[in-house]
Formats: sequence, C-alpha cells, structure tokens
Amino acid sequence: MLLKVKARFFGKVLVLLITAIILSFVFLNTLTEVRVFAADQENQPALEAISALLVDARRGQVLYSKSADEHVKTPIANRLMTALIALEKSSADATVTASNEAINAEGASLDLKVGEKYSVRSMIYALLLTGANDAAVAIAEHVGGSETGFVKMMNEYAVKIGMTSTHFTNVTGLYDDNQYTTAADIALLVRTALSNTDFSKIFATQAKPWYDEDKTLLLTNANNMFWSYEGTDGGVLGYFDESVQSIVTSATKNSMRLVCILIDVPAEKVYAESTQLLNYGFDNFRYGTLVAAGSVQKSVVIGNETVNLVPTADVHYIYPRGQNYIKNVSISVDEAKLKPPVTKNTIVGYMTFTLMDDTVITVELYPDKEILPSKTKREILKDRIEENIELIYVVIALCIVEVIMLIFKLVNLIRRKRFKGRPMRRSGNLI
Repeated sequence: MLLKVKARFFGKVLVLLITAIILSFVFLNTLTEVRVFAADQENQPALEAISALLVDARRGQVLYSKSADEHVKTPIANRLMTALIALEKSSADATVTASNEAINAEGASLDLKVGEKYSVRSMIYALLLTGANDAAVAIAEHVGGSETGFVKMMNEYAVKIGMTSTHFTNVTGLYDDNQYTTAADIALLVRTALSNTDFSKIFATQAKPWYDEDKTLLLTNANNMFWSYEGTDGGVLGYFDESVQSIVTSATKNSMRLVCILIDVPAEKVYAESTQLLNYGFDNFRYGTLVAAGSVQKSVVIGNETVNLVPTADVHYIYPRGQNYIKNVSISVDEAKLKPPVTKNTIVGYMTFTLMDDTVITVELYPDKEILPSKTKREILKDRIEENIELIYVVIALCIVEVIMLIFKLVNLIRRKRFKGRPMRRSGNLI
C-alpha cells in the first residue's frame, strides 16, 4: 500500500516537472519573440523632426511613428486640403479670376494681377509645387465664394474623412495660433487625396511650365526628393521659417508605396531624414499576399450541396521582413445566406485578419458556385417578376406610350390618304 502511495506521489511530481519544462519553453519562446520586436524598435531611425510618420499608402499601416498625434503647425495641410476640395467641387478646367484679395495675399506668390484668368488645374499646380498663396486665395474665392466660406468647407471635409485633430483658419497655411494639425491627420489627407486622379497627377509633378502674358515660367516642385531619391512619385514642401521645414514624400519600390511625413526638421537635414525614413521602410518591410483570390477558406452546405467560400481578389498587406505578422485569423458565416438561391455575387461570410500592430483587415467571402432553388420554371419566373415588379410596371407604361403614339401616327396617316383621295371642288360656273 505504501509503495502505491509513493508511486502516485512520484507520478504527480513527474507530471508537474514536465509541465514546468513545457511552460518554461513557451515562456522562453515568448521572450525571444518580444526581443525580435524590441530589436526592430531599436533599429528605427533617430530623427530630429519633432513629428514623423511613415505609412503604407494603400491601407495606412503605420511603419514608423514619432509624436504623430501631437498638434503641429505647418502650411502643408492647408495646401493639400485646398487642392483636393477644389478638384472635387469644381471642374479642373474651370476659369479662376484673380481678385484684389488674392493678389495681396502674404507669403510666396505668382505675382498675379487683378483680372488675370487661369484654370483651376493651373492654379493648383502653382499652389502645390511652389506654395503660391495668391493662387490659394483665388481658388478659395472661386470654389467657396470667399476665403471664409472655403475655410468652412475645409473644416467640414476634415471632419468627414476623420481628421479629428485638425482645425483650419485660412487657406494659405500662414501661421495662426488657432490653426493646427497632426502628422497622422496629414497622412489620412494624403491617402484620401491620392484616390483623386487629377490630384495624383499634380502631386507627382516635378516641374510644370507656367504661361502668362508677359513671360513663361517653370514651376519647380520645392520638394527636392524628386531629384535625389529613386522611386519618388509625389511630394510637397512647406515652412514658416526657411531654417525649419516640413515635408511630405511618397515613393514606390518593391510594389510598396509609402508616404513619409516629417514636421519641423532643420532645413539642412530635411532630405537626409526623409531618405533615412523611406529606406527604413523599404529595407525592413515587405509587400505580400495575405490571401489569394479563389483560395478555399471554408466549406459550407447550401441546400444539398457543399460550397467552398473564397475571396474574389488578392488581398495584400505590408509586414516586417522575416516575421509572421498575423496575430489572429477568424471566419464568420452569415447563416441566413446559406439558403438557395445563392449566386456567386452573394457575400456569404467574412475573413478577419488581425495583425501584430492591431491593424484589422476584413476580406469578403463568396461561394465558388451558384445554388439555385429546386423550383419549377413557372415558380422561378413568378419570383423574378415579384422581385422586379417596379421595373416591369415601368416597361409596361413605356409600351403603352409607344402603342398610343403608334395609333396617333396611324390615324394621321389614314386622314391624309382620305384627304388626298377626295376630288377637288371648283368655284364658279362651267362654260
């Protein structure tokens, strides 16, 4: 009996020992993983910019951040917002007339004269490439009726797209205590603006001729990254004091388009730090496929058939080089959709990826084949008629109108033939 007790005791000790060993191994692995992420943090560039942000242009994934949510003052946000609203609210070919208020705008200018006329597109080129404040005011008056009216539009648009830490007081970006933004809000603004074709083209321009009555100028983008960094495909530069500058640069390499934002950098380091931050992104991150189009993610039963759920397009993401950056994957299915009829355009479920930085990417799942209900042709036709009853009424009404018009034409044709067939009556007496 004593031997049995001892055996049980030693057995329990052995189990506890094995458990402790396993837990220790898991713990060490966890520590190793933490150290990998910590090492990445240590390898991040040390920048003098008071605020900096590096994001993926497509999804906005943050690759580097320094005080990105702190309030800053820079004219860049004003210029970007002015350009975007003008292109959304007005035709790019519309004519802008320079007013007395526009030509007297403080700061950089084109030296416009009262009454001069240029297209919205031309004015935006001048604004984004050279920071021309007279062009900014002229645009604002054209689109918003006045600078005050346009500033209201700017603040409304900022709220609309989620720029929660930005407030505008003018269109030029001239210093104002009540005017502020953040690097994070600027990144959101740039990513929003890049969906506008006209904006993207202007944002990516290195130089553009400017024609007026007296001379021809070459508007040159103040952001010199266009000439010093391979892959640069967008940029703008701005400052209150030339010795301290702010800069936005987008660049594309290895299928990745990154947006780099630096606020208040010593002028002599603005391009070196932009290069450093972009290199950090391209060297340490990769652009990969999160899930491939047509890949089977789950099988479900619809009716009496098994159906595979698949994404219909490749979904990509950016992840740190050499790391598994996916924290969690889950699939949810809408049970209400698992009944015939189901077409290939029916969203049956969702696949949700949570990345290590807590970025959530949701992918729609579709059936890989159609499941039609087991109904007669008559029943199917009846259902489709009921589903499209309003359209059918419209078609019937149009047919009735056509028939009525045809009847009118027929009646008029018959009347004309009868009239032509009657003998002509003559006046006067016969000789």
